[in-house]
Amino acid sequence: MRRHLHAERHIRRTGTRLAAGALVLACALLAGPVAARPSNVVSLNICTDQLAIQLLEPDRIASVSFLAADPHYSVVADKAEQFHLNRGRAEAILRLDPDLVLAGTYTSPATVRLLRRLGYEVVQVPPPRDLAAAREQIRTVADALGVPDRGERLIARIDRRLARAAPEGSHARRPVAAVYEANGVTPGRGELAHAVLHAAGLRNLAARRGLRNLAPLPLEALVMADPAVLVFVSRRDAPPSQAQNLLAHPALAALKQRAAVAVVPPALWSCGGPQLARAVERLAQARARALAAPEATR
Repeated sequence: MRRHLHAERHIRRTGTRLAAGALVLACALLAGPVAARPSNVVSLNICTDQLAIQLLEPDRIASVSFLAADPHYSVVADKAEQFHLNRGRAEAILRLDPDLVLAGTYTSPATVRLLRRLGYEVVQVPPPRDLAAAREQIRTVADALGVPDRGERLIARIDRRLARAAPEGSHARRPVAAVYEANGVTPGRGELAHAVLHAAGLRNLAARRGLRNLAPLPLEALVMADPAVLVFVSRRDAPPSQAQNLLAHPALAALKQRAAVAVVPPALWSCGGPQLARAVERLAQARARALAAPEATR
């Protein structure tokens, strides 16, 4: 009798385990196959280059764009040198046989069309226009790479630094700032730089003048506005040109003597990533210097 009862219990336990296993298998089948993480990634865009390098193990990256190795545009230039550097040419990418291609929305349409026609997975990421879009850029790339948790941790780290750099209180004084680039170009509303200025507690002169995106700002208008903070992005070793000569104009030199000057290269605020917090911190320091100046009435 005891043997009979033991056998019955064993049969019930075995049946329960088999039923549970069948249920798990059925759920997995209903959910569809688990997507494998890409292990041979090619990036064709400076923004996706930097995020891939910051989010992925190096052995999963086959190639990044040549701009990733240029410190003027990239905050990971030292790490990018270990990878194959591409110039977005389809024939070079095909030789690498990637399982994922990351590109920008302005990446060569012909290259993107060809890759997709040949069956390659291509994820295109638009350039961020504000901080919310910068966060979304990180999420999009992290999801495509199969590392969404790493993307969220990166965003959380950025937000903590942004919170520390932000001016205290909603009524904090916001001095006027002007970003002045070669040829008198300045970023207005709709550019990521505009959002970064706002996060640092500054008012963008270009936006106050109704300018949108990248637009020319006459030197006379800049001098007349007399901004409290003056921001430059050009590297000091830039080759001589008429566009660069404008930045050496005597009127601008006089304005530099009155304003708090900050240098924020493109690498810090062209793409989404931890570097945005560094840009905000630099600008917040310039804001503090402007407010501390004896003639701080602008």
